[in-house]
Order: sequence, then structure tokens, then C-alpha cells
Amino acid sequence: MLTGRYAPYGVRYPPQVAPVVVYGTSWCAASQLVRRYLERLGIPYRYVDLERDPTAAAQLRWLTGGYVSHPTVAVAGEILVEPSLTELDWALARARLR
Repeated sequence: MLTGRYAPYGVRYPPQVAPVVVYGTSWCAASQLVRRYLERLGIPYRYVDLERDPTAAAQLRWLTGGYVSHPTVAVAGEILVEPSLTELDWALARARLR
């Protein structure tokens, strides 16, 4: 994993971060659908398993105004709660990822 790299003259590039974060559970079919869809499109994402990460549910409540629904997808700062694939496509297009 890259933590940063150097450009000429010692200028540092920021670390590469996936612009998409999927919050879900391993047993949720909709979470798995979103993850497979992003993989099929070749879009890098970070997956946060709400059952394995005890702080993730609190973070998700803060992001969504109190809801812990899955999947919740963050696309370049835009929060989508239980999005359809069409809604996800629109958000990806707005973020110029598709």
C-alpha cells in the first residue's frame, strides 16, 4: 500500500485514497450487489463491515443524521443510503468516476 510518494525536488504527493466507501454487512445482499457492481466497473472502493468495526456504526450515524442502514455508500463526499444502482451511477458520474 502506498503511503505517499515523492515527486522531483522533494514535493510529496498525497496518499492515494479510494473515493468510494461502502458501509455494509457480509450477509446483506444489497451490500454485496453494490460491491460486485463497483468491482465490475473497476472503481476502487474501501469496504467497512459494520459488524466487525465497532466504531463504524457511530461514524455512519454521524454521516447520515442518525441512520445505520446498509448499504450506505460515500462517493467523493456524497452520502447515499441504500442506493439503487442507477442512483449509484449518477453519483459516480457526478464525481467523474464513471
